Amino acid sequence: MRSAGRSPRIPIFVTVLSLFVLAALLLATALTITNFIETRRTAIKVAAETFRATIDRINERRLGFFAPAFLMTAQLSDDPSVKRMDSLKTSIEALILTSLALNPQISAAYVGYEDGDYFQILSISDAEIPFLTALGGPAKTRFAIQEIHHEGSGERIETWQFLDAARRQIGTLNRPADYDPRQRPWYRDAREHPEKIIRNVPYIFATTSQAGFTLAKAFDGGAVGVDITLDRLMAYVRSVRLNEAHRFLAFDAERRLLAHSDPDQMFKPASGGGGGAVVVATASDVSDPVMREAVRIFDRDGPFPLVRFYADGADYLATVVRQVARDGGVFFVLYAAPLSDFMGTFADAAARSIPPALLIFVLSLPAIAYLAHSISRPVMRLTDEADLIRSFKLDDPIGFDSRVREINVLIRSMSGMKGAIREVSKFVPKSLVRDILQTEKVVAVGGETRIVSILFTDIQDFTTMAGATPATNLMMNLSEYFEELASVILREQGTVDKFIGDAIFAFWNAPLPVARHEHVACRTALKCRAAGQRLNERWSAAGLVPWRTRFGIHVGDAVLGNVGSSDRIDYTAIGDTVNLASRIEGLNKYYGTDILASGQIAEVCSDEFLFRRVDRIQPKGSESPFDIFELLGAAESPGECRAEMATTQLVREWDAVYAAYASRNWLQAFDALEGFAREHPDDLLVGIYLDRVVGFLLEPPPDDWDGIIRFSMK
Repeated sequence: MRSAGRSPRIPIFVTVLSLFVLAALLLATALTITNFIETRRTAIKVAAETFRATIDRINERRLGFFAPAFLMTAQLSDDPSVKRMDSLKTSIEALILTSLALNPQISAAYVGYEDGDYFQILSISDAEIPFLTALGGPAKTRFAIQEIHHEGSGERIETWQFLDAARRQIGTLNRPADYDPRQRPWYRDAREHPEKIIRNVPYIFATTSQAGFTLAKAFDGGAVGVDITLDRLMAYVRSVRLNEAHRFLAFDAERRLLAHSDPDQMFKPASGGGGGAVVVATASDVSDPVMREAVRIFDRDGPFPLVRFYADGADYLATVVRQVARDGGVFFVLYAAPLSDFMGTFADAAARSIPPALLIFVLSLPAIAYLAHSISRPVMRLTDEADLIRSFKLDDPIGFDSRVREINVLIRSMSGMKGAIREVSKFVPKSLVRDILQTEKVVAVGGETRIVSILFTDIQDFTTMAGATPATNLMMNLSEYFEELASVILREQGTVDKFIGDAIFAFWNAPLPVARHEHVACRTALKCRAAGQRLNERWSAAGLVPWRTRFGIHVGDAVLGNVGSSDRIDYTAIGDTVNLASRIEGLNKYYGTDILASGQIAEVCSDEFLFRRVDRIQPKGSESPFDIFELLGAAESPGECRAEMATTQLVREWDAVYAAYASRNWLQAFDALEGFAREHPDDLLVGIYLDRVVGFLLEPPPDDWDGIIRFSMK
C-alpha cells in the first residue's frame, strides 16, 4: 500500500538490472587508457628535460647568490685600509654599508686583528631583531657597528653604534669586551690558509647566536670575514624550489650539510656533549625518505645526473651534482622533486580523451543522473552514517531518503537504531555498547575478574559551596564541570562508570582492553587537572568561585560486569581495589595534595611520570598497608602535563628529607624538614611531617614501630 502523496519506490532488482545496461559506458574509459599508454614514455622524457632545466636554473641562481659574498671577502682582504682599524673606518666603512644594503643575503662583514682588535658591521633584518633587543639597540636600527679595541690601560672595550636606514647614528653602547676574534674558527682557518678564501661549515655565530657559515681570508696582520646566515640561505633555497614537495640538500666532501630545505635538520646534538651542544648534521643523518633514498644512490654510484625512484608514496626524479666552490672546495647539491610536477604531457593526453568520453557521457546522462540519485548517493550516505554510528557520533539525525524501496526501509531502520543507541549511551558506557555491537554478546547479570586502573575525583568543599549556590546555577556549573572532565576521560579510552554527587568514578582496561592502562590513568588525571584549571580561569573571569578537584588512582583486581535485575542492569566495577581508590582520593584532604596514587601505580609508571613519596598508610577497612605517592607531572610529555624543573628539584630534595625520616634519626629528620620548609613554605606535606617528628622527639615511637600511619576514619 502506497503512502498518499509519495512517489512509488523502485525495487532494487530493477536498479541492479539497469546497472548492467550501463556497463557499455566502460568503452569510453578504454579510449582514455589507450591514449594514456601511448603518451607515457614521451611524457617521462619531457619531464626529465624539464627537470634538467630546473637544475640549470638553480645553479645559475646559486652563483648569483654567493658571488657578492666572495667578491666582498676578496675586496676587503686586498684593500690596504683594513690593516688599521682607524683607516678602515674612514675609508671603506661606507663601502661595506653600501654592499650590505645591496646584498641582503649577507648578514655581516668584519675584520679581526692579531692584537685582538675587531671591527664588524651587522645588517639587521627580522632574524636579528631578538639579538638587537637583547643587546639594547634601538628598534629602528638598520645597521650595527661593533668595535673592540684596547684602551691605554690595556683593558679591551666593546663599542656599538646603531644606524638607521639613512645611516644616521641613533644610539651607542659601551661595555667590556669578552669576544676575541683570534679564538674563532674562521680566523684560525683563514690564517692557516692565507693564499685562498676559506669557507667554514655551518656553525653558531658568537655575536648573534644565529646559525650560518663564514667566508674568510687572511691579510698581513689579521683576517676578514663575511657571514651568511642559514635564515638567509633558507630563504634562497625556498625561492629556487617550485613548491614544498621539492627537496634541496647541499653537503661537502666530508658529507657535512651546507644547506637543507628544512633548516631544523641542519644540526644534531653533539655526541657525548652536554649543555645542549650541537654539531652540523651529515648526509647520513637526513630523515626525509626521499632525500635518504637519493643519498643511498649517491653512496652507491657517486654523483648522478638524473635518477627516477619510488619513495614516500610517489615517483621522484633526483640528481646529485658535483660542484667546485670559488674557494676550490668540492661540494654536492641534491635536488629531488615529484615526477608528477613535470608530467605536463599527461594533461595533453587527458585532453585528447575528453571529446569522445564527453560524447558518451552526454548520451548516457539521463540514465546516469537517475541511477546516481536513486541508489549511489543514498548508499554512500548510508555508509557514512554506518561509520558515524560505529564511531559513536550520534548527534545528527539521518535526514535523507531514497526512491528505491528497499534502501528507504534501510534508511528508516538505521535512523531508528541511531536514535536508540544515542539515548542508551547516555546511561551505559559507550565502550560497553560498542563491545556488545561488535561481539554480539548477550547482556546478562554476572561478571569477571580483571586488572583495572581506577580513578576517583572529588571537589573540595563542594557541600559548603552547594549550600551557598542556587540549585539551578549549581546544576549548570556541575554539568559544565562534568562535561570538561568526562570528555577527557573518554578521549583517553576510559570508562565513566558513574557520577556520584560531585565525584566521578572511572576505570581503564574494561570492558575493552587498554594497553599500559596504568600510564593512561596517570596521564588522564593530569589532563583532567589541567582541564579543571582552564575551566576555573573562565569561571573566575565570569565572577564565579573556582573549584579544586582532588584525584585518587589505584590499580588491581576488580570484578567487572553487570549487576541488577533482568530488566535493569548496570555495568560497573566492584571490589577492594575500588574501595581503596576511593580511600586514596579522600586522603588528599589530609595531606593537602591534588593527585594521590598508590604504590602499585607509582612502581609501574615511574618511568614516565614524576611521583613524590607521601606516606605508608593503612586506611580504615584495609587489611594491608601500602605506600601512597603524589603524582606531580609527566617526565617527558610536552605541554601542560609536563613537570617543571622546579618540581623535579623539589622531589629530589624531598627524597633526601624522607630518607632522614625513614632512618628514625628524629633530630636529623627535624633539621632536614626545617630546611625544606624554608625553601618551600607553602608545601602542606612538610608541615604534617614536622608535627609528626616533633611528637616523636617528645615521645619516641616504640622500637617495633613499623612506620605505618593507620587511619581510623574514612
